[in-house]
This record gives sequence, C-alpha cells and structure tokens, in this order.
Amino acid sequence: MRHAQPADRASPLRTRLARVGARRGALAVAILALTLAAFLVTLEAGRDQVRRASRQRLVIAEAVMRAAVDRFQYLPTVLALDTEVQALLADPDATARLANVNAKFEAIARASDVAAIYLMDAHGLTLSASNWNQPMSFVGSSYAYRPYFREAVATGASRYFGVGSTTQQPGLFIGKAVPVPVAPAAGGRVRGVVVVKVDLEGLQGEWRRAGERILVSDAAGVVFLASEPAWKYRPFRPLPAAETERIRAAQQYGDSDLTPLLGDGRGDFAGTISLAAGSRSVSGLVERVAMPDLGWTVWYVAPTGPAFRQALLVAGATGIAGLALAFALAAAGQRRQRLRAEQAMRAALERRVAERTHDLSQANARLRAEITERERATAALRATQDELIHAGRLAALGQISTAINHEINQPLAALRTFLASTVLFLERGDEGTVRRNLQRMTEVTQRIAEIIRHLKDFARKTGPGHCEPVRLAAAAEAALDLLRVRLRAEDVAVTCTIPPDALVRAEPVRLEQVLLNLMVNALDAMRGAPERHLALTASREAGSSWRLAVSDSGGGIPPEHMAQIFDPFFTTKAAGEGLGLGLSLSSLIVRDLGGSLTAGNGGPGAVLTLVLPAAEA
Repeated sequence: MRHAQPADRASPLRTRLARVGARRGALAVAILALTLAAFLVTLEAGRDQVRRASRQRLVIAEAVMRAAVDRFQYLPTVLALDTEVQALLADPDATARLANVNAKFEAIARASDVAAIYLMDAHGLTLSASNWNQPMSFVGSSYAYRPYFREAVATGASRYFGVGSTTQQPGLFIGKAVPVPVAPAAGGRVRGVVVVKVDLEGLQGEWRRAGERILVSDAAGVVFLASEPAWKYRPFRPLPAAETERIRAAQQYGDSDLTPLLGDGRGDFAGTISLAAGSRSVSGLVERVAMPDLGWTVWYVAPTGPAFRQALLVAGATGIAGLALAFALAAAGQRRQRLRAEQAMRAALERRVAERTHDLSQANARLRAEITERERATAALRATQDELIHAGRLAALGQISTAINHEINQPLAALRTFLASTVLFLERGDEGTVRRNLQRMTEVTQRIAEIIRHLKDFARKTGPGHCEPVRLAAAAEAALDLLRVRLRAEDVAVTCTIPPDALVRAEPVRLEQVLLNLMVNALDAMRGAPERHLALTASREAGSSWRLAVSDSGGGIPPEHMAQIFDPFFTTKAAGEGLGLGLSLSSLIVRDLGGSLTAGNGGPGAVLTLVLPAAEA
C-alpha cells in the first residue's frame, strides 16, 4: 500500500493536465473559427459595398450612353422632312440640287459633330453624303444589304450599331425612311432613307481614363463597346451558327472572327466573371443593366482585390486579438491558482458572503435591467413622436412645393418664349412688337406673383379673394395666348365660340389658371392623336350661370379612371411628365368661386365642363 501512494498522487495531476490541454485546444479552435468568421463576414461586406458602388456607376454609364444616343435621335427625322432632300429623291439627276444637299449634309455633320450623314434611294444606292468630297465617300455605294437600311424600309426607322463597310469605322447608324407622298398610285412605298452615323468610340476613352471596366453588348451578346480594346467584337459565349452567319453576311463587325470571351461557356453573369485582357486576366463582380429599346446591355466589372485584402487584414487583426486574449486568460488562470491556496482558509466565510452578495447582485441587476428597459421604451416613444412630426412637416412642404412648381411652370415657359421672340424682333428692328412683348412679359411676371399669392393663401387655408365680373372670352384668350407657341408646334386647331356677353363672377387670375390647366390637359391627351382639335364652347344655363366646355380629339378618359380624375397626385402620364395636381387644384379653385367642374367623354375625346355663376354687365 505504501508503494502505491506516488501513483495515486500522479493521477489527479494527469487529470488536471488533460483538462488544461483540452481547454487550450478548444481555445485554439475558437480563435481559428473567429478568425475565419471575421474573414468571411468582412469579405462579404466588402463585396456588398463593391456591388452597390458598381450599380451606382452602372446607372451613370447607362445614362451617359442613352444621352449620347438620344442626342441625335431627332436629326434623321428632321432631314427626312427637308424639302430639298425629298426633291432630290424625286429627281436624282438634278445636279444643282445634289450639290445643295451635299453642302447641307456636310455643314450639319460638322455643326452637330456626327460621323456622317447620307441619303439612299429606295434601292439602297447612296445619292448624297456629308463626305461627298472625301476619298472614302459613300456616294455611289449601295448599302441595301445593311440591316439598318432594310429595317428603315420595313418599319420607317432603324437603329443599328456596326462597323462601316466603307470606312471600317464603327458607329451607331440611325435611319429614317422618306415616304412617297400619299397618292393613289404610291401604295405607301418608301422613296429613300436618311442615315446619321454617330461615333460612340469616345465613351471608351473616358471609361479607360476613369479606370472603369465597362462593356456594352448587343442583343446577340456581342460586345461592341468596351473599356478594354481586346474585348470588342467578341461574344461572351459561342454564338449559334445561324447568328454568326447573319452577323458576317451583314458585315456588322467587319472581319472580326467573333472569338468568345468565355470559350468554355463558364461564368456567372449574376456573380463573378473572369475575362482575358491581352496577356492578363481581369476578374471581379459583374453587374448589368438592360436598354431594351436599343436591345443593348451595359456591363460593369468591379475588381474584388481590395475587398479580399481588407478581409485578410481584418482576419489577421482578429487572430492577433484572439491570441492576446488567450495569453491574458492563461496569465489570469495562473494567478488564480496562486491565490486559490490563500482563499481556501476563508472559503466558508466567503461562501456565505458571496451567496448574499450574489442575491443582492441579481436583485440589483434585475432593477437595472428594468430601468434600462423603461429608458429604452421612453426613448423609442420619443423618437417615434419626432419621426411623425418630421414626416408631417415633409408632407406639407412637399404639397406646397409641388403646387408652386406646377402652377408657375407654364407662365415661366411663356416668359421664356416671349424673351426668345423679343430677341428676334429686336434684331429685325420691329420696335412695336418688342414693346408689346415687353408689356406681355410684365403681365406674365405679375401673373406669377398673383399665382404665388393665391397658393400661399390656399396653403394658409384662407378664404377666396375678391370676385368681380370677368369676361369669359378674355380669360380664355389670355390662356390661349400663353399656349400659342405649343399650339402651333403641335399643329392643334382651336375653335373658340364664347359669346362676348359671357360674364361670370370670378377672380381673373384664378379663372385663367383653371382654363390654362384644362387646355394643357387637353393638349397632353392629344399628343399621339392623328388629328388635334381643341374646342371651347360657352352657353348660358337655365339659371344664373354660364357653362364652358373644353373638349379635345384625344382618346378620352377610360371609365376606370373617371372616379379618380380629380384626385390629388393621380395621373396617367409617364414618370416625370406630370404631378397629377392640375385637375385637383382646378376643382378646388372652381369650388371656391362657387362653381363646379366635371369630366366626361364626348365624341372622340374628353370633355371637361366648367360652370360658374353669371355676373351682370
């Protein structure tokens, strides 16, 4: 028995060493897990930040691309309506007319900074071009095989990006058909096609200088614009044989062999992508945005190297912090072991004190938790109240600002029109017209001041101003005068049958506001109509009131929208074209004047009927 005592003493020591080893192993595993978690979380956060930045840059790139395309969208349409262009198509052998059209195309191309402007007949033969006097002139070349010519002949307009078969320079071809004048024997055929070639290559240099990786691909997936020249005229993945044959037959991308950027078909367009750029490889997160009207897709490749390096730094710092904590815990454990012997003698007394202290600590902790919870609830209530007050202020401010913007935009547009015409008449020396325009501009500024005063009164919930007898014909004529330029530009026929003795009790400025809103809504409704006719008809009611009907030749008001037509912020226009406040404010003004405003359909378009109390002369 005496020889077994050393073994008995060694057994607890081995147990303690085993426990220490297990704790150290668990701590090492915990540090590794924490380091890995820090790396993964930081890497994902960095990638999310890269994605957000990529989407923002992609929105900007798409907007710049669309602006570059839309800038010249109108030009082929205007040239197709040119009388000299139409006359040249009617008589291609007229030498003098051909010289005039060549000179005109050359001047317009130089002023608008487009690559080329040229005119083809119905068979695709180029008759006139802005580069008529250059070695690589388009004149005499036939482009009947080019898709932009065939599409313009078939649909009336075309947009096509490709490499020029004559100059071998890429560009966006915008085509517009010149139709044969309407005649029984014409059959609706096309007389020719006007094409404007726009150079978009400058965008690539801007992308490279900004250090951005941007690609633009067509509907077939072929990249035609890119910040890296090695990516151009290459599809992301192998194209079907029919698609390859179509591109080569049209010579859309010259003699490019259409080598895929991702030859093995791999690559997740919603996640990461790796593209070869010469002797190096470019990889990163990829985001894209579609331009469906053009059939294009804009891609943005953002590098993930900085996010990966930051994740490594954070993981390293976490590992070092974990090791420092482990050493601190080990030192604390050794110190506890030294103190354990000294504490053994006081264990019984300290146990009782500790139990009572523990009870008091728990009670104190519960009390602190309750106080903290109440303070948190009070702070949450106070924050909610502040948010509600702030939201109310924003809502009121938004309504007032929107109303002011809507009501003074039209007088400001009229003021700009008068200023522009005054400059022309001043150059012509027409002092009488200049004097009349200045007088009208003074009246428009007074009108703006009156509008702001009325809107401020409406915002303060004040009552209506002073009413007086107003001639309905004069108010309608003033509103039509502000819209005179738009009426001419949109070729709107106006019929105004208001008796000269039609007198109503109203405020002149507010009545003009209502008439202007009704006319503007009518013009907007007729924007796509083949025939535009605006009619104002006034008649005396059986009682002491006048009825004014404003009708248009648009598509009318759909039955499902009839109940909401006077609701604030209700509009069927596209985003950015209206706030939906015109009819709502008009209805409020008419009610303040003691009248009524109703909407309905009559004939081809809508009819808005204004009823106001009559006034004696």
